[in-house]
Parts: sequence; C-alpha cells; structure tokens
Amino acid sequence: MTILADPNAVPDPTALDSLGMHQAAFSAWVAADPSRQDRYLSIVRKTLEGSNAAARLGMRDRESKSPVKDHNFTRSPLVLAASLAFVLLAAAGIWWRSEGTAPSLIAQSEARTPIETRIGEVRTERLADGTSVILDTDTLLLVRITAKERSVEIKRGRARFSVVQDSQRPFLVRGGGADVTSEVGSFDISVRQGVRISPIERTLTLAVRRPVPGGQAKSLQLRPGQLLTLEAGQATELSVISAPRSEQQWVTGVKSFDNVPINDVIAEANSYSETKIELASPALGRREIFADIDIRDIERVAHAISAFLDLDIDRSRPHRLILTEKK
Repeated sequence: MTILADPNAVPDPTALDSLGMHQAAFSAWVAADPSRQDRYLSIVRKTLEGSNAAARLGMRDRESKSPVKDHNFTRSPLVLAASLAFVLLAAAGIWWRSEGTAPSLIAQSEARTPIETRIGEVRTERLADGTSVILDTDTLLLVRITAKERSVEIKRGRARFSVVQDSQRPFLVRGGGADVTSEVGSFDISVRQGVRISPIERTLTLAVRRPVPGGQAKSLQLRPGQLLTLEAGQATELSVISAPRSEQQWVTGVKSFDNVPINDVIAEANSYSETKIELASPALGRREIFADIDIRDIERVAHAISAFLDLDIDRSRPHRLILTEKK
C-alpha cells in the first residue's frame, strides 16, 4: 500500500530496483525471505489489474463524450482503494497460511533499520549511538539501536565500524554465521562468498555459530593486524593470518596488490561497476600482479591489467571490457 500510494516516487511498482525511498526497506524485507519478491509482484499486479478494470468501468458511460486512453498502472487513490480492499484480504490469507503470522507488506525487520548502498556506491553513515559506519559497494545492513542493545546484521557486502564506547551496551555485528562483539574501536567485516573480519583498533571477541571441524574453537580473540576468514559452506575451517596491507585499503579506493592473482583483482573491481572486466583467456587470471590500483575505477583497472599482460581491451560488447591478445 505504501509503494502503490506513492506514484510520483515510484512510477512503476514492479521495477524492483527503482522503488525510490522505499528501496532499502523493500530490499531488507526480501532479504529475510526471498520468496516474498514473487508474492509482492503477484499482489501488485493483481491490484493494478483491478484498478485498471475499475477505471475502465467508471469511464465506459463517458466514452462517447470524451475518449479516455487506457494507461498501464492507473493508480487513482479512489480506484486503488476499491481494488486494494479485496486484493489485500487475499494477500493476508497468503501470509497467514505461509508464515502463521499477521500480514505485513514491508516489515520493519523487528524494528531494524535497513541501510543499503548500490553497486559502485561507498557511503558513510552515523548510527543513533554515534557509531560511524562506512558501507562498501552493494552492502545491506539491518541496524537495531535501543536503550538496551546495539546490534547490526550484515546481509551482504562490507563495512567498517568505528564503535563509540558504551560498556553497558556492547556493539554486536552478525554476518555469515559469525558474531563480532566490541565495546569500542574499529574493525572491518565482509560477507561475500564467505566472511572476512579484520580489527583495526582494539581486540575483538568473535563467536562462530556455523559448524566448524572438530577440535576448532568456536570463540576467540582477534587482535589488530590479524585477518580471520571463514569460507562459505558447511563445516569450513577458520583461518587466522596476518592481514595483508591491501585488506583495509578499500575505504580509500587505491589498493596495494602484492603478488595477488589477477582473478581476485578483477573480481573486486567488477563489484564496483555495472561494466565488467573479462579475460578472453581465463588461464591468465592465475598470474599474480604487483601494483597500486584504484579499484573503484573500472577503466584504470582494465588498463593496468592489460598493460601488465600486454593485452588489448575489446569494447565491442556493451558493459564489457574484454582483455584479449593483441592482433
């Protein structure tokens, strides 16, 4: 109802990546249960069909006097009110049957506030407790700050937290089956194809909720300069190593890659852009590169890699930079 009643901000409520001010809440709602996307589209389409039909019936007796064009997405408030009454009752039945709870179109995720960045966007947010968060490209956080708790769930992406001290409310970040607790200090956490956690200031307390191989501790202290990785999948091993200098450079954009496989550099650069770099010969991706690269500038990354491998850049396909052998 919120989205349908806002035609100026959302001209097409079926365009799921163009929901205006409602985008972050919608993304958080779908992230909690991906099946909600299909249910949402079904309800919206039925509502729009009903409102269009009602509009045509209301105009029929006036067609001889003033022809009316049949537009898609007729969203007059009065027409929508009539069609919504029936469709939302049907929708309520769907939610009750499938979830056993009262219906909700855009839930507030248990009073958690969604904060989201799109591809290529890096943004700093300040939370209600004063904690600063830098969100990397394509990141979604669910934030809950109350008088009794401070918690964030990272659904996808990467973020740097600079936590304001509060001994009565330890700061908890959950993501990818790992829980990070800090009273004060800063740290990075990434949830993409696995989990990466790197303290910058102060020691972190870490607990793993996912299965790990027998004998491995499921809680530990992580010190600045260390990097913990937890691969995606069941019962994967925890790995704690010294953090490479590039690990925490993502906030500036320029990263120092010291003998890093080119595939890894391309994957990170592609995460910041709708245009993607591809290797015509995938085997070249295993070669390692030593360079300082502005990882957010897809053109610079393509030029750096093509120069290193002595390749040409093929731009013949839309949104593709294909690195191929020189002719």
